[in-house]
Amino acid sequence: MVQEEQPAQARGTTLEDVPDRWPYAAEFPHWHVWQGVSGLLYARRPRTSPPVVVRGEDAVDLRNQMRQAEGRMTDGCAATNSNPRPAD
Repeated sequence: MVQEEQPAQARGTTLEDVPDRWPYAAEFPHWHVWQGVSGLLYARRPRTSPPVVVRGEDAVDLRNQMRQAEGRMTDGCAATNSNPRPAD
């Protein structure tokens, strides 16, 4: 993994190094957040398959999109790990 793609805490940086535009770094330590040239905020979760990328108009919108994505990832894992057995 390239250094720029690692979460802030994995690179040894502190929360003080996180830009002011992303005040939720502690809530989402495994997400990589950046601002696009259009001004939208983007976030991706490394090491997910399929890749998880979300975008938002501001920090609150992006946080909500990330929460929804994490919920879908959790729901997907629960569905994958469950092995319903037919009744005998």
